[in-house]
Amino acid sequence: MLFERNAATFNNRRRGRKFSEATVLRMLFFMLGVIFVLYVSLMVAIAMNTSSFHTPLQGSANTIIGTGGISKAQKIPAKWDLKEPGISRTNDNQFMRESSDQLKRDDVPNKISGYTTLKAYIEPIDQESWDIKPLPERKYKAKDLKVFSYPQLSSCSRLTEQWPVDNYPEQDPFLPWIHDVFPTDDGKFIQFVAQNRRRCDTGKNDEDRKTIMWRQPQVSLFQHVPLQRLEDGRYKLSSHEKADPDGKETRFICRFKPGGEETLSRFNLNYDYVSFRKRQMATFTKEGRRDVKSLHTTELLFQCPVPEHLQQKIRDGSSVVNDFATLFVDIIPVRTPPRYGSPNEFLPPHYSEFVNKTAELEIIEQWGNHVLPNIEDSGRWENIPICKPSMMTYEKEHDTTKGQDGKAHRLISCVWASAGYATRGERFGIYDGHRRLREWLHYVFLTGFDHVYVYDNSGSSGAHSNKTSLEVITDEFQGKVTRLVWPSKVCNNNRNFADSPGHRSSQYAAESSCRLRFGPHTEWIGQFDIDEYLVPMGNYDTVPQLLDQLDKEGKKIISFGSWRAWPRKQLIKEPIPIDNRSTCGNTRTCFQVEVPENRTMLQTYNCDRQKGPKKDKMPAEKQLYRPDYVKLHFVHYSTVTELTLMNKQETLDSGEKWREVIHTDPLSRFGNELTEGSMLHTKAIATQDTSGWLEDCKKGSESICRIGNPYPEGVAKRRETADKDDWSYNCYVNDKIENHFVPALERSMRDSN
Repeated sequence: MLFERNAATFNNRRRGRKFSEATVLRMLFFMLGVIFVLYVSLMVAIAMNTSSFHTPLQGSANTIIGTGGISKAQKIPAKWDLKEPGISRTNDNQFMRESSDQLKRDDVPNKISGYTTLKAYIEPIDQESWDIKPLPERKYKAKDLKVFSYPQLSSCSRLTEQWPVDNYPEQDPFLPWIHDVFPTDDGKFIQFVAQNRRRCDTGKNDEDRKTIMWRQPQVSLFQHVPLQRLEDGRYKLSSHEKADPDGKETRFICRFKPGGEETLSRFNLNYDYVSFRKRQMATFTKEGRRDVKSLHTTELLFQCPVPEHLQQKIRDGSSVVNDFATLFVDIIPVRTPPRYGSPNEFLPPHYSEFVNKTAELEIIEQWGNHVLPNIEDSGRWENIPICKPSMMTYEKEHDTTKGQDGKAHRLISCVWASAGYATRGERFGIYDGHRRLREWLHYVFLTGFDHVYVYDNSGSSGAHSNKTSLEVITDEFQGKVTRLVWPSKVCNNNRNFADSPGHRSSQYAAESSCRLRFGPHTEWIGQFDIDEYLVPMGNYDTVPQLLDQLDKEGKKIISFGSWRAWPRKQLIKEPIPIDNRSTCGNTRTCFQVEVPENRTMLQTYNCDRQKGPKKDKMPAEKQLYRPDYVKLHFVHYSTVTELTLMNKQETLDSGEKWREVIHTDPLSRFGNELTEGSMLHTKAIATQDTSGWLEDCKKGSESICRIGNPYPEGVAKRRETADKDDWSYNCYVNDKIENHFVPALERSMRDSN
């Protein structure tokens, strides 16, 4: 009772009146009650916020949300290995404290608040409703959405390594699988590079079939819809004729923060029109396996127009303070069923002359008066940071005199590389990335490249599992090499003949990212890997000399055949037979192919199976191309060009002949391998792939020997077939590589040490 007496005495002295002990107790209990109520209210608020991070989707992280989908009780396949994206509340609070402290220290005017953490809002999906005509309006509200938070995305300069590519919220496939996002250099658009996640699991087994069906919304994201604005600020699905001018060919609502202005997205290309010109029966199919091989539908490229009053801040980089973004954009997908008809059943007005009138989509029947829900009631990506333009971020000081068109560079290369990687099918690990990248960079600069952008995939697992970095190599080429940390996995590393063939999503996205980020600052891009050497031939000693000739011809693309060369037995270390079934994969002996440190890969593999001027057999090709002309490039091919996207009148106005079906671009050609350029592919060899080679290389073997034994100069192929050790001759040495480029490369590498 001592406490109560002291409290009463204190109050008596202060207020000049006496309180009984009972009165004091009542007051204390009342205060405790108020505190308890406030505490409970606070905990409820925190719990509601926390549920956005950790509320199970209908009772389980492995349950597909919504009342429809594949079936109401359908389980997500275990192979997706889904864990809820984002982080725990404790970690989130820690991040917020650290970020707030940083902002306070740096006096950044924009305080960390609710709109600065990347979030994915997951909306239930009812695929059964797609069969209802007209399409019923969505009835879900904000309370029905689950929210995943990604506060680890906290730095503009580290955006490519922090973006949650490998923590994609699979529960809502209407959300684009974004790999990169950045503003265009003029500040007018925010460019998105996404991938078609439906291509990752395409087997014929039951599990993959269910996965393909669940991911149907990914198809919809490639298909435009017309939108009309309503007076209440909402949008309705519309015909092309009634759509707003900026809504005739869109798919996403873009909301900019903190102001809240909304714009409608635009595609970099119309995927259906490209399919039509490539004479495809359909851009996509419901079963999915046929269309996943279509090269132009692997990458989802779209832009958000920036409100005019924000463009200057984005263009000059002033919206980013101490590496923190102060402007953000939300992406709200328009959710409609995918279209599986002919590619020209619903083309926008720009291509109206090619619409198939007999199969034209009936909009009124399909959509009726479908009004989109409020943004707060819609699934979406929210709080995507708007960072600086790419050159400000990665190449702050650049020479603008190299390109003939006033661009920073005449010729660059984009390369996706790693310190180590696993071969397809996860069969074998190869860890020579450091050595190969150093040699390859010396070589490309010898042959006239201005700059190389290395997308360092070393930090991923799966196809590239080595955790080390390529930074130690790229740092040797200050001012000439830009390294972007790019740790995202390939979504499928299976072999090509597997039930579900591999899909190298990380590589494809890196290629588009590089072309769109840095393509506007160069005249030409060379698309090669670090085991591929483009060799100037004839009178050309550098690649830009060949480009000068192409510019005179008006050509925009040149291709070179690529077929694996073989390491020469005279230059590799003496093979040591390995008689181990688990290592070799079968009962035949194998060995490890080792290139001595005093030899270059260029010289060791200088043993091509075919001579020019053009390879008779060509499993692959690589290209030099103008990025302002090529609108989509897929590792080996320019799949969409400026000409591909023109309608008939635009084509004629450009001076080109109109071809409704376009297979080969008229502004492209193959290079002459004797007089212009030749490809040498020095692909590393896994140990188990050498099984039986020591026997197969002997004279008289009917199998193909993959160890190079070059024909001696002047010896006809059919007159002498083997050397004194009875090893069969099987390849040809490129004399220009041997006598010109190998010595030059060795000098360059020696001088740099």
